[in-house]
Amino acid sequence: MICQQQKILIKVLIAFSFTLSALGCQDEKSKEPEPVKSATGNARSSKALVFDKLLGTWQSEDHKNFERWMKNEDGTYRSVAFSIKGTDTSWNEQANIYPENDQWVFENTVKGQNDGKAVKFTSSLLNENSVQFSNPAHDFPTDINYTVPDDSSVNAFIFGPNAKEGKDTIAFNYKRVGNK
Repeated sequence: MICQQQKILIKVLIAFSFTLSALGCQDEKSKEPEPVKSATGNARSSKALVFDKLLGTWQSEDHKNFERWMKNEDGTYRSVAFSIKGTDTSWNEQANIYPENDQWVFENTVKGQNDGKAVKFTSSLLNENSVQFSNPAHDFPTDINYTVPDDSSVNAFIFGPNAKEGKDTIAFNYKRVGNK
């Protein structure tokens, strides 16, 4: 049976939740919609960016690797890739995604690569469901692609030159495991 103090605490928590929710709604109404960048980087309608569809936590087909996408308060994005082995979690890479010179930049730092320095890729394709970032000067990959076919899956791949003067592609397919 719930005592009187617990009932009061529950009512206070409910009132506090409603207040926070209302303040959040007012804050959202005051913000102007963000423009979408097209494949060429020019601003167009206020449709959602593919990055908004990537928000949340995604698990790879092998169930050991994850990507978590977050949106920063300034409208930029952040991605963290990690793996889980037993009870250990290891950070693998992180990326910051931000607009620069009418394009979006994917600035990626991969553990154990490039002397710990970030590598910049710029958007070469961008629409509501896909984004491709390119850096032809980087050894591998030269391109990073994310496609969101539906709310529960992400198909990603990287590609670039190989030692046989061809191109290699590595696919990463994810299912949503976390909320947006």
